[in-house]
Amino acid sequence: MKILILSIACLVLAASGAQAASRTPGAALDKADADHDGYVTREEFKASRAAQFVRLDRNGDGVATLSEFPRLAKSNRPKAQTLKAVIQYADHDGDGRVTRAEFIDGPSPLFDRADRDHDGRLSRGEVTAIRNQLESLK
Repeated sequence: MKILILSIACLVLAASGAQAASRTPGAALDKADADHDGYVTREEFKASRAAQFVRLDRNGDGVATLSEFPRLAKSNRPKAQTLKAVIQYADHDGDGRVTRAEFIDGPSPLFDRADRDHDGRLSRGEVTAIRNQLESLK
């Protein structure tokens, strides 16, 4: 469950400013449906992660670190704690930096949990079910 919550946090944190407050994991999954066919494939999900990484990598060097968020790095607010947890979770080699590959190609427990029929794509029903499940965690 902790890994699922961290994945959700990745989706929410990747948005900036007011967008972050209004964005939900379900909306992020809906947005990932690039071809608008009603399904989110694993490749579309990875492409969505790539777009999220661009927002996390503020200086564009291909690596996301806490130093790119100086105010959050010094804070103990929930958003700061979430960012720290996301970076720690995605940092597979433990160097304090999250590379593009670590973020995009890393485990995707949100997708895996939502894909109830294990067909490698999320239907609208599966997205709705995971959204409802996540809402019940609040």
